Amino acid sequence: MRVVDPRLPATLRALREQAGLSLRDLARIVYSSRSHLHDIEQSRRKPPPELLARLDDALKAGGRLTAMIHTPATVLDGDQVARLHHASRTNQISAGGTAALADLLAAQRRLDDAVGSGSVLPAAAMQLDVITGLVRDAADANRRALVDVAGQWAQFVGWLYAAVGDAAGAERTWAAGLAWTAETGDTDLAATILSFRGYAAEHQGQVGAMISLSQAAQRQPGVHPGQLAYSAGQEARGMASCGHRPSAVLGVLDRSAEHATRQFERPVPPWNYFHTGAFFLVQKGVVLLHLADAGHPGYAEKAVELLATGLAPDRRRPGWSGAHLCDLGDAHAHIGDRRAAEQAYTEAASVAATTGDDRLAARASAGVRALSAPSA
Repeated sequence: MRVVDPRLPATLRALREQAGLSLRDLARIVYSSRSHLHDIEQSRRKPPPELLARLDDALKAGGRLTAMIHTPATVLDGDQVARLHHASRTNQISAGGTAALADLLAAQRRLDDAVGSGSVLPAAAMQLDVITGLVRDAADANRRALVDVAGQWAQFVGWLYAAVGDAAGAERTWAAGLAWTAETGDTDLAATILSFRGYAAEHQGQVGAMISLSQAAQRQPGVHPGQLAYSAGQEARGMASCGHRPSAVLGVLDRSAEHATRQFERPVPPWNYFHTGAFFLVQKGVVLLHLADAGHPGYAEKAVELLATGLAPDRRRPGWSGAHLCDLGDAHAHIGDRRAAEQAYTEAASVAATTGDDRLAARASAGVRALSAPSA
């Protein structure tokens, strides 16, 4: 069964109108019929993936439309689904059911990248509620594996709450996750939750807490180098935003880079799948942008280079890239490249439309308006 993001029809229509094409014109280009495309735009039909791929090409959408369709059946087979249904009815789960929960979580992470946190949160939160009930009653040899998966779900659902601006929901969920990591002794997952709590603190204007939580994440014993790199980069961002000397900020960034070079010495935890070389370039670029904002404009040009290079591989634009496209726009604006800044904000607005992220849309719009504002 294919799951289609409900925003796909409106996105298709907006892209078609931006391209100046009628339904008949577009149908001719993608080898379809006018009525078929009309039914898709009216939510009467689910588009097949091969048609979406042709539409993406015709409308130069960079894979946005294809990313709005998901096929859960490619993740869970019939036996796994049956195990999860049995668990939800009996409040007991087997080792196979626990593995199916881990597979479902992997699918939810990919869906979050494709359609945005707001679309994924309701179902994921309900699934976590079911898992919490299973953990409450688990007392057999499978308990540790179940608690381990529950902690991973809590980390993910807490992120979803934070991404939509629900700080209380995020903190409540992460508190449960930290309790589960204490039971399993998973310091990698505990460090990730502490770092994400730092991310949430940043977005509430609590930069001191952000720095402290990022440092706490790095103090966890035996943490994966990739997580250490993430947490150190976040610490540097907090330091830059509250006026620390550039030399101190760059020293923490160097530590982050050193950890990043070692991240593949050990298997990367599944929840850190986004820790790529490109991601760490973006993270460093954001730190340098904060230094430029703090009165050190000489870092803006390097910020542009790092952000542009790090974002280049994400042609399909996962949801997390939207805020960083706005960062790229801000960096271009710093060096006076208005055209490039506007292009970055426009791309961010496209991500916002795909993922339904109103906060990102507002930020992108504010960036474009600031470009047109008279200089002081």
